[in-house]
Amino acid sequence: MPERVNLDDLLAAARRLPRKAQAELAETLLRDAKASSVEPAGQPALTVLHGISETELVALSSAVVAPGRQRRMKALLRKNARAELGDAERRELDALLEEADRIALLKAKAAYTLAQIERQRTAAA
Repeated sequence: MPERVNLDDLLAAARRLPRKAQAELAETLLRDAKASSVEPAGQPALTVLHGISETELVALSSAVVAPGRQRRMKALLRKNARAELGDAERRELDALLEEADRIALLKAKAAYTLAQIERQRTAAA
């Protein structure tokens, strides 16, 4: 089973890439984010991530929200359940939840892309 990678480690690894590879990665992620289409049933379709190696896809599929950010999100969710959040904390919680959603979508796209690669291999064999 692949080692789990948190977002901070993933971002640090991306920062160590050569500038050209960083630009390509950013373009790919932005293009895929903009290209997410909607299926007839109203559900967003998963799209294949292009220009990313299988090793990078495995790392992305194992990404998690950094532990400190998870703890903060849980604390804010508890306060929210007790109706104790101020405006600044509500904005912080919204941002953390959006980050968790983006990571979940990126993980799903990476897993979907890996499954498509495996399907192609199986079909070619």
